[in-house]
Amino acid sequence: MRNQRRVVITGLGVVSPLGCDLELFWHLLSRGETGIKPITSFDTSPFGASLAGEITDFDPTDFIHPKKARRMGRVSQFAVASALMATRNAALDLEQEDRERVGVCFGTSVGGLKEAFEAHDSMLAKQYRHTNPFTMTTTFPNAVSAEVSIALGTHGECETYSIGCSSTANAIGRAYDLIRSHDVDIVVAGGAEAPLHPTIFSAMDAGRTLAPDQGGTIRDLPRPFDQTRCGIVLGEGAGCFILEEQEHAERRGAPIYAELEGWSFTTDAHSMARPEETGKEHRRAIERAVASAHWFPEEVDYINACGLGTVELDLIETIAIKKAMGSSAYRIPVSSFKSALGHAFAASGAFQLIGTVLALQHQFIPPTLHLTHPDPQCDLDYVTGLGRSKTLQRALVNSFGFGGKNIVIAVSRVDVPALRDTILASESGSTYHERLVAPALAHSRQAGLIQ
Repeated sequence: MRNQRRVVITGLGVVSPLGCDLELFWHLLSRGETGIKPITSFDTSPFGASLAGEITDFDPTDFIHPKKARRMGRVSQFAVASALMATRNAALDLEQEDRERVGVCFGTSVGGLKEAFEAHDSMLAKQYRHTNPFTMTTTFPNAVSAEVSIALGTHGECETYSIGCSSTANAIGRAYDLIRSHDVDIVVAGGAEAPLHPTIFSAMDAGRTLAPDQGGTIRDLPRPFDQTRCGIVLGEGAGCFILEEQEHAERRGAPIYAELEGWSFTTDAHSMARPEETGKEHRRAIERAVASAHWFPEEVDYINACGLGTVELDLIETIAIKKAMGSSAYRIPVSSFKSALGHAFAASGAFQLIGTVLALQHQFIPPTLHLTHPDPQCDLDYVTGLGRSKTLQRALVNSFGFGGKNIVIAVSRVDVPALRDTILASESGSTYHERLVAPALAHSRQAGLIQ
């Protein structure tokens, strides 16, 4: 029997409300900045909510030929951009790789539903004449992984997973399994979402899942684990990872950010909209992830929470952590990135894992924002206010989706130098920070996004 292989993360790429650049993303996330602001892409006056983690500085032609970009949906543009960034971040030259041993696993919840609604409106207005011939390929969830594979020229397994908000965690887990079982050596894995369309927004608002914000006048939303939490704030974006068999990564001298040590998947089988109130399957997912990584609960240094900002799930997640971690629960710091990025469905899982991997690298935990009125029942250490320096070796990432899909990923720090500025330096020799991050920060300040 062949030995199961170790799986490491060698590259990261992100398109987010906190920037379309890895260093900027970490800089703003770790500083406790928020990407939540009033929506600009459509009129929100009919709704009780108007805020979102909207991306306003993304230009697909920075990554994709304009002709190809026009034939993609926004979700696929996000996916391809994040994959190209992750490939470069990993210093991965696919010309030197066996492309048959490179797979693609991407998650998305609603896929190209935005483009489907837009196409429907256009067809009605034009009485079904002059229909865009690319309508089908922009709306299929399959397009998300397919466009990434086309852009990179990979020939291994290529799959899109759609299980709601846990889709990216599922994609990461399946990629892990593919590498462990010797099917491939490298997987380009991640998730993308572009749900900011008035019809989707209206449906979420009608379901009373969005946090009311009085026309955008209330800005301290969402509020995970806070006593006044009142719902989610939508977001959008993508995140991508280069997952690689450890020895393969070491042979090519790849930067190694972290190791995936295990994952687990349980299902509530209870409701499409409401989590099962005892949290027993959430607890089981956490326990199984710890067991699959061959850890003890006492060894977990950090938990990146789903932290949705809803009354029910935040309490259930807290209870599940307590029961799964036992006496260690109150010792382990917990934080939610959704307070800064909103809930971007499948992309949230990508943001969570990217932020957690960077937390392990920098030995620093970004804070949970807007938690100013602690809920007596949600009484764990949620890293409120400011971020925190902390010795971190092992972390769990919780992804609990609509329909009761509960996935937990176990990831650990690897003491190998991460990618340096020299790899990403421009031809003129300027550092990555000088070339991309500093101008992006200046732009954000000028736009009033940060102080």
